[in-house]
Amino acid sequence: MSLTTGADDVVLLKAGFIHRQKTLFKRWRKVWMVVSLGGNLKCFSSKKSSSPQKVWNLKKDLVMIKFGKQCRSLLPPADIGTDCLMELHFTGGRKLSLCAKDVDSASLWKQALTRAQSDRELPTPKYSRKNRTKEDELKEESQKQNRRQNKFWYRLFCCGSKNEIKSFATPRKPGNASWT
Repeated sequence: MSLTTGADDVVLLKAGFIHRQKTLFKRWRKVWMVVSLGGNLKCFSSKKSSSPQKVWNLKKDLVMIKFGKQCRSLLPPADIGTDCLMELHFTGGRKLSLCAKDVDSASLWKQALTRAQSDRELPTPKYSRKNRTKEDELKEESQKQNRRQNKFWYRLFCCGSKNEIKSFATPRKPGNASWT
C-alpha cells in the first residue's frame, strides 16, 4: 500500500488522486500522490502501488509554487477550471504541473504543499527520550558543557569581572594597563 511511511514521512498531510502533466507530450495523467510533513511528495501510478514512480523533496529542492491563474502556460484537462492548476518549480529548472479535480480539492493540495515546504522542524515524539542510548546522553552533556565554557570565556574576556560588556574598539587611556 502506498500509505506506508518512511523515516522522513512521519505525518501524511494529503493523499489522493490528482492530474499530473507529463513533460514529453504534455498529456494529463491521473496519478496517486502523497504529501508528507517531512517534505516528501511521492507519485504512484495507482493507489495500490507499493513503490513510488517519483519522489520530490519539497524542503530542499522546491523553489516556488504557482497556483491557479498564475499558471499562464498551462491548459487544464477537459471540464476542469484554471483555478485548479498548480505548478511546482524545483532547482535545476525542473517543473511539475498538477491539476486537482475541483477548487476545494485544489485548496487542500495547496495547504498540504505549502505546509510540507515550510522550514518548521518536525515535533519530537514524547517517547524518544526513553529510547535514548548512553552515547546520546554523553553527547548532549558535552554540548551543554561546551556552551557553558564558551559563555564563561566570553564573560571573562569581554566583560571582565564586573560583567560589563566593553567594546574592543575604544582606545585605552595612556598609562592604564587594565581593561577598565
